[in-house]
Amino acid sequence: MGESLVTLADFEARLPEAMTAEERRRCELLLQDASDLVREEVAPVAMPEPPPFTVRQLVMDLAARVLNNPRGITTENIGDYSYSLARSAINGMALMPSEREALYRCLGLSYAASVPMRSGPTGETVRRATPTGWADGERITWGW
Repeated sequence: MGESLVTLADFEARLPEAMTAEERRRCELLLQDASDLVREEVAPVAMPEPPPFTVRQLVMDLAARVLNNPRGITTENIGDYSYSLARSAINGMALMPSEREALYRCLGLSYAASVPMRSGPTGETVRRATPTGWADGERITWGW
């Protein structure tokens, strides 16, 4: 856990109104949590000093999502009034795929993912289909 990648003053300067003392304390923790999350995502790569704009923006977006919508409410209905938030506003303290890609791109990293794939029959299919038996550790079972 290192220093926050965004100062509270930088974050607060972008808000439409000043925060209360309690909001400031909570926001400091959220900025630290978001910074730690971003660092963990790119570990073991060290974060450049000063952090790039994209990194700072991601940290502020993560913190703002939790600050503005702590319960993760997606839709609200009161009588005829209906209000819903986009997924980007309710993702909470987690990087969305587009944010993860932007983070990797700005740090010059390539993002690779793997998909588990299988080919051929599963062990259960083979056990049901073969009359010759199968081994399960030290035990061998013969027949159907």
